[in-house]
Amino acid sequence: MMRLLATDVARMQDVAAQAVKIAQAVGADQAVATARANAGIKVTARMGETDTALRDAGQGLTLTLYRGARAGTATTAALDPAAIRRAAEEAFAIADLVGEDADSLPPSLAQMAVDTPLPPIDAPSGRDPASLRALALEGDALLRGATVPGVMIETIASGVLSSEGGMALATSAGFCRGEIFSFHSAWLVALARDAGGAVNDSADSQDRRFDSLEPMAVLAERVIARATGKLGARTLPSQRCPVLFEARVATALIGDLVGALSGNPQQRGTTFLPDALGKTVAAPHLDLMEDPFEPYGLASGGFDREGVAGSRRAILNGGVVEGLFLGTRSARRLGMTSTGNADGPWNLRLASRAGSESFETLCRQMGRGLIVRGLTGGATDPVSGNWTYAVVGTWVEDGVLVHAVADVTVGGNMRDMLMGIVAVGDDMHRAGAVRTGSILIDGLQIGGAA
Repeated sequence: MMRLLATDVARMQDVAAQAVKIAQAVGADQAVATARANAGIKVTARMGETDTALRDAGQGLTLTLYRGARAGTATTAALDPAAIRRAAEEAFAIADLVGEDADSLPPSLAQMAVDTPLPPIDAPSGRDPASLRALALEGDALLRGATVPGVMIETIASGVLSSEGGMALATSAGFCRGEIFSFHSAWLVALARDAGGAVNDSADSQDRRFDSLEPMAVLAERVIARATGKLGARTLPSQRCPVLFEARVATALIGDLVGALSGNPQQRGTTFLPDALGKTVAAPHLDLMEDPFEPYGLASGGFDREGVAGSRRAILNGGVVEGLFLGTRSARRLGMTSTGNADGPWNLRLASRAGSESFETLCRQMGRGLIVRGLTGGATDPVSGNWTYAVVGTWVEDGVLVHAVADVTVGGNMRDMLMGIVAVGDDMHRAGAVRTGSILIDGLQIGGAA
C-alpha cells in the first residue's frame, strides 16, 4: 500500500500555502485552503472467495476566499498551479453572488493552533493486499464453519480496510500546519436462518492502529450471537417499562445530545436544550468528557478545519452543561469564542459517578424490561426532543433474557430520557467520536400489540 510520509504532508502544506497566495493574487481579501491526500486497500470475502479487492488513492484541494464578508468555495482534484488558479477564479466568482456574513470570516491567527501539540493518530498497518485478503477469508471461514443447533449461518460480508491520509490547512492570516492519520477496520455481516425465518446482524472493529483491531474470531462470535439472538422474535403488549440500550445503540443517544448542544441549534434556538450552559440536563451522576488529544483516538486532532484547537474539558459535569460545540460563526453569534468544534465533537466518553456495572448486572438491575439492540426506523425531533423509534431487542424477566423482540416502538422525550438514565455499563463501545457503555433508562413507553 502507498505509504504517506511527513514529506507528503509537507507537500500538502506547500500546496495549501500556494493556493492562498493564488487566491490573494486574483483579488481575495482573505483565503483558507485545505489540501488532502489518501490511500487505502479494502478487501471483502464471501463463500471462500475474494468478493472485492480495491486499492484506492486520491487527493484534492478545497479553497475558500473572501471578498470583504462574502465567501466563495471551490474544489479541485488537480494540484498544479493552473488548476488551483481556476479554482480560485471560480471561488472568486461565487463570492460575488452571495450575501455578506461577517460572522463567517476566518478566525484570527491568535485564535488558531499555531503551536498546539499534535496527538499521535498515524499508525500504518504495514499490511499488503495478500495479508488483508487472508484476514477477510478467515472471517468468512469462521462464519461458514460455525455450528449452531437448528440454525444455518451464512456470510453476507467479511471485510478489512487499511488506509492512511494526510491533510494541511493554510490561511492568509499566516497559519499553515498539517497532520498524517491512519484508519483501519474489520467487519462481519452474518445471516442466521432457522425454520421460522432469517435475520442478519453485524459486528465491526475500528482503530487507528491495525494491531488493536479485535480478532476476526471475536467478531465472528459476537455477530453469530447477535444474529441468532434475533430469531423467534415476537411483539410485546404496549406498556411502560425500563429500557436498556445496548452500548452500540446508546451512542445514538449521545449523538442526539451533541446535536442539541451544537452551535447552530443553540444560536438559532432550534434545540430541545436551549440556553443550556449551566443547566442540569442529565442525571446528576453523569459526566461527559471531551479529549481532542487522546493518542490514536478516532476523533483526535490538533485543530479543526478552521485551524482552532479543541481542549480537554467537561461537556457534562454531574449532569450540568459546562461546554457547547462551537465553530467560529456560531460562537460569534452567541457572543462566545470557538471551542474548536467546527468539524463536530472530538473524542467523547460518557461515565457515571456511581460506577459502571457489567451488562448482565444491568439486566438484573432492570428486572423486567426491554433491551434495545437496534434501531430500525424513526427519528428524534431536534426542537421538541420527542424520540420515537422502531426497535429490535430482547425481553427480560427477573433479569433473565426471555425472547427476541420485533415490531415494537419505543418512545420518550430526550429531556426526560437524559434525566432518567439510571446506570451506564462497563461494556464500552466506540462509534466515531462517541464512547459509551450500555445505558439503562427507567420508564419509557413501548408501543406494540394492542
